[in-house]
Amino acid sequence: MIARFFRLPKTKQFHYKPRYYDERKEALEKRIAQIKSEMGITGDQSGENNYFRGDYKSHIKGQMRGYFKYAKKEKQTSNIRLLIILLVLLALAWYIIYY
Repeated sequence: MIARFFRLPKTKQFHYKPRYYDERKEALEKRIAQIKSEMGITGDQSGENNYFRGDYKSHIKGQMRGYFKYAKKEKQTSNIRLLIILLVLLALAWYIIYY
């Protein structure tokens, strides 16, 4: 019992196993890239999708800017709606009290 008290647990290890891995495809892509570099071909002339090659650029900045514009507009319309309801209630209360 005392021996278990002083024993430290083993560290957890991380084992990454890719889900979809095709060695042939990767070797083919490397070979194509090597041949293109030997031939001096630059750019994306083959029509491949740039997203999978790491050339993808995130548009999160534009999305957040659009969200903030939308949220600001919604807040303004909410405030205007609240003001109109308040004015109608005040007019109704004034009518009830004085007539």
